Amino acid sequence: MRIELLDLIQCPICSSQNLEINVVDENDVEIRKGSIICLDCHAKYIIQSGIPNLLVNPSKEILDEQEGWTQLEKAVSNTDELMLSLPDAYGDHQKSWQGQAENFHTIWSKIQLTGNERVLDLGSGRCWSTRFFSKEGCYAVGLDILLTKYVGLLTSDIYIQNEKTYFERILGDMNDMPFRQGVFDIVFVAASLHHSSRIHKTIRLIKHVLKPGGKLIVVNEPVVSIFGNREVKCPEVEHGVNEHVLWLWEYLLALRFAGFRYRLYPFIGSYQNFIDQKNQKILVNYPSLASKYSMIPPLLYAQLYFFGGILNLIAEIPE
Repeated sequence: MRIELLDLIQCPICSSQNLEINVVDENDVEIRKGSIICLDCHAKYIIQSGIPNLLVNPSKEILDEQEGWTQLEKAVSNTDELMLSLPDAYGDHQKSWQGQAENFHTIWSKIQLTGNERVLDLGSGRCWSTRFFSKEGCYAVGLDILLTKYVGLLTSDIYIQNEKTYFERILGDMNDMPFRQGVFDIVFVAASLHHSSRIHKTIRLIKHVLKPGGKLIVVNEPVVSIFGNREVKCPEVEHGVNEHVLWLWEYLLALRFAGFRYRLYPFIGSYQNFIDQKNQKILVNYPSLASKYSMIPPLLYAQLYFFGGILNLIAEIPE
């Protein structure tokens, strides 16, 4: 971490902004080892490998997820080269990443960055997306509950060392964010929001850390049909990972209650035949719409409500 991070964070225990750093080891890039001390409640937070640990009294749910991902990482062949290729990946990994990559690039093309933004990558995991923002000049911070290399924040050293970019990383909980109010221009969430067991609280906290006019960008969030089974069966769940699938209205109500305005964007993937055929017919009959939409909004809503899919959206807090 760098000392500038103190301008964004607060004590997770008492919310004091009266913090100081004790540096034990640093290099020409950042403080690698040390501690952050709250001068009010005297809490001490360890900095290890450049990452401050601001995860206080983690729940059993979080501890189980940390252990689960540690076990899952061992079951997959990961390399530095693979991490550097994300989200597009290569070889045998490319197929499993294809949908995520296409949706990410689609939403990325909609983000108009100046390079001066402060960006929080919430549930950043490996930080592959965090480094996209830092390479554009943004002050980027990745927050996650995982440290393990190749699935968590320790993966960040691969990007920092090989791509000569820099971003902050914090070990922390999306439902107990250690940030001051109104310090970010953008909160970016890629396939992480559904890990929250309290999505309304998560969305309220996102609003809290955003500046007025700030944007929430959501990509690759799974949506289940209103007729679908919400029970998740996958290796992640078997290993204790906190996986959920939500109905579209659960996401949208949480955003509305928090005061966000939002726009949904089509996802890359399979649509119900009826939806796809109807959309194509409308675009053929009304060519002016084709320049504005690839999927007519009412049909996108219908797809997600009745048949499920992937949620991509950009939301904004009115100034």
